[in-house]
Amino acid sequence: MSVLPPLPIEAIQSSFCQVISEHHTVILSAPPGAGKSTCLPLWLLGLPEFSAQKIYLLQPRRLAVKNIATYLAKQLNERVGHTIGYRLRNEIEVSKHTRLEVITEGILTQIIQRDAELLHCGLVVFDEFHERSLQGDLAFALTRDVQQGLRDDLKILLMSATLDIDYLVKALPDAKVLSSEGRSFPVELHYHAPTNLQRWREHAVTIIQHQMFNHQGSILVFLPGVADIHYIVNVLSEFCPNDLLLCPLFGNLSVKEQQYAIMPCESGKRKLVLATNIAETSLTIEGVNMVIDCGLEKVAKYDSSSLMNKLVQQQIAKASATQRAGRAGRLMAGKCIRVFSKDDFERRPEHSDNDIQQADLLPTLIEAARWGVASLAELPLLELPAASKEQQAWQELQKLNLVSKQNKLTIHGEQVANLPCHPRFAHMLLMAKQSDETLVILACLLAATLEEKDIFSAEKSRFDCNISHRLDLIIARWQQPSPSMKNIIKQAQTLLKSLNVSRKRASLLIATLPLHKIGLLLAYAYPERIAKARKTVGDFVCANGKGVSLNADDALANESYIVVADLLKLNHCLKVRLAASIELTQIEHAFDSQIVDKELVRYDENCGKIIARQQRKLASLVLTEKASEQKVTPEAVSDMWCDLVISKGLNILNWQARDIALKARWQWLRDNFPQYSICDISPKSLLENLASWFAPFVGEIKSKAKLRTLDLSAMLLSQLDYAQQQILQQAAPSHYIGPTGRRCLITYSNQKFPKVSLPMQEVYGLEKTPCVGIIHNEQGIPLVLELLSPAQRPIQVTQNLTEFWLGSYKAVQKDMKSRYPKHYWPDDPANAKATNKTKRYITDKNTDKK
Repeated sequence: MSVLPPLPIEAIQSSFCQVISEHHTVILSAPPGAGKSTCLPLWLLGLPEFSAQKIYLLQPRRLAVKNIATYLAKQLNERVGHTIGYRLRNEIEVSKHTRLEVITEGILTQIIQRDAELLHCGLVVFDEFHERSLQGDLAFALTRDVQQGLRDDLKILLMSATLDIDYLVKALPDAKVLSSEGRSFPVELHYHAPTNLQRWREHAVTIIQHQMFNHQGSILVFLPGVADIHYIVNVLSEFCPNDLLLCPLFGNLSVKEQQYAIMPCESGKRKLVLATNIAETSLTIEGVNMVIDCGLEKVAKYDSSSLMNKLVQQQIAKASATQRAGRAGRLMAGKCIRVFSKDDFERRPEHSDNDIQQADLLPTLIEAARWGVASLAELPLLELPAASKEQQAWQELQKLNLVSKQNKLTIHGEQVANLPCHPRFAHMLLMAKQSDETLVILACLLAATLEEKDIFSAEKSRFDCNISHRLDLIIARWQQPSPSMKNIIKQAQTLLKSLNVSRKRASLLIATLPLHKIGLLLAYAYPERIAKARKTVGDFVCANGKGVSLNADDALANESYIVVADLLKLNHCLKVRLAASIELTQIEHAFDSQIVDKELVRYDENCGKIIARQQRKLASLVLTEKASEQKVTPEAVSDMWCDLVISKGLNILNWQARDIALKARWQWLRDNFPQYSICDISPKSLLENLASWFAPFVGEIKSKAKLRTLDLSAMLLSQLDYAQQQILQQAAPSHYIGPTGRRCLITYSNQKFPKVSLPMQEVYGLEKTPCVGIIHNEQGIPLVLELLSPAQRPIQVTQNLTEFWLGSYKAVQKDMKSRYPKHYWPDDPANAKATNKTKRYITDKNTDKK
């Protein structure tokens, strides 16, 4: 019988056991293959401080939970559920003898919410902590909060192969850091990027086919998504050698199918495992000594337009690429082929963005509110989301009546938080519960279907966007579900149990479910996505004001109202993927308290009249509209003109030259002399403040023609009191009055120095350049003087008259005398008298002799 070599982590067993006994927070960095997941947990069971306390071992992936629990139990020669057990959302294997439970982060959150002090737990172990999912961050924050505020004896252990140790040490100053060597074999790295004309899928197939026939051993291929796995399986299946087994590996497979991909092959066989990033960590796939890495992954990112997490394909970071390559050297020397270039690898970021910046925050926030905090900043999270994103999520919970304006759980919110599904769907279930059992059963089935990936997406030709057609098929298979339906029905049964509806009762009523009420249920979950048909068939507008569309030949295209369950963004347009019809009467009954009656006054361009309509609205959605019987008030007319200006822009008003000049003067003064406290008059500010300067003057205006006669300057000046108007007039005058009394227009712009044009002869006698902005001894800003010839043509531009008189004036004087001999061109202009006349009319003693 061969003896297995010791695992690298065994070298630190003594020091680790001492550190975990003496410290409450420990960080362990150990490369893949060190044995931290499969060896270290058994040490913990032998430590006396945990002999009477439970240990929770967290894994970020469901597949790893079962595999690690099974492996550890096998080391003890026990069945799973005795000393070693596990918990998943719909599957539990524990007993009164269980001391170590392998669980997911979401399960830990629920345990803490039910037992805030974790009374029977001595240690929480976060394995593969570098993956940093949103659920993992929340579970850690709650555990840390318990440790700091309720249980100072609770121990936390963070383990990972690629931890950012410096970052964690700063975030957890009380933590003790340990590291272990790994056990990995050398891995040859090769780069094979597709050419410009090749698609990565076809290129990957070519590489895989070549290695299928030329590589001796099992191969692990990393692909971004399930569709890519199915595509490559279909392409390769007819060329596959007899000794090679094609093994897909992704999260939605059955446990048996996943185990088939992981376990050793029978003698004389080898495997080609086609996996998503589920195989990056925690799992060792027997026999693999080659990795083919496409360098892509699909991650869930919250899309605010669809209100759902969407799988987005993106390039993996360097850390993930390194992790993937290491899978080829877990058991022997190996080889990794990266289906991208080395330059591409070097340009990639070290780590991917953390989940908290891109995922749906609603489930996290309702757990935070359940814990008793009103913002995520009150929790010891390692990273916080953008403040605006968090605020928007709180507002969504408020609209569903799950939290108060102070972000405290309402009674309804407490009930929602106790249901094992997304808050939107939990809200839907409780609203259905107010009706009858059949609606509750339908709601549970609908929630379970929406939480799973669309299992019918591969059969688009068979199904339209109507989700009721999918539910109809699932209902027909309730007693004998297909493999793809099992997860849906299992989750539906879990939800029914939480609502006290027995499986037997559900089976009796399953054939009587009111499918015509699916739209109503969806409306409870997504009131923002109740949509009304527009004029074009297939086009709809939602209650949140966003437009959506579906194909004109879809069964739902001609419905008056639909509720959208799922959306797809294509070229900046929102395409409906799943929806259901809803009746207007259902909307009015379900959302009666949120529907408002509003008088709408609008200007009809065709007839040139103001028309009053009475509307019933749900958010931005106009449910009904009819002619108003009420007299139009000046306030309503004023609001109408304001709405028109907002929609059309300020250019709809008849801005005269003097109005434009006033705005320029005003804005110049505000930009350059903030000490005068003149209000903003930028286009944005004018639109935002229509109520103060525009609305008071237009309540009696009945036509666009009359609107165009408004004195806009007077309306703008109404924003200033008398003292401010005087400051504007003095500091930013509209005209410069020269020595001869001529009023010369000053041109203001976004430049600091205003400009004025006037004949050069009219500034004789001025030693310094005139300034604007001067009030109460303030430092002024000199004007830009554009000096003109007698023919009103520019001859000089200056901001310094003194230098001009002493310098370039001589050359100008010579030129002007030859061009305009009848005009006065003194030798000493700084001391000459300004004039607007020719020499024959000048009698001043300073004139030249004729």
